[in-house]
Amino acid sequence: MAAAQGRPGRAARLFGAAEALLQDVGAPMSPSNVADYERSVAAARAELDQATFEAAWAEGRMMPLEAAIELALEAPLPV
Repeated sequence: MAAAQGRPGRAARLFGAAEALLQDVGAPMSPSNVADYERSVAAARAELDQATFEAAWAEGRMMPLEAAIELALEAPLPV
């Protein structure tokens, strides 16, 4: 949703957090979600320069689960 809302930095942090969580629990991404996930990551990456995207992704990977949940639940920006 963050990528679709034009919040690529938030999206990159959440993608990083999701990747870390999946690795921590040893669960692969559901095959039915892979295509949407890859499109969303590509959209966020296209809106940020490489260094900014990678920094946001790394920040997300280091984020405690509770912080990632709070970030995911933040209200979207008004349109």
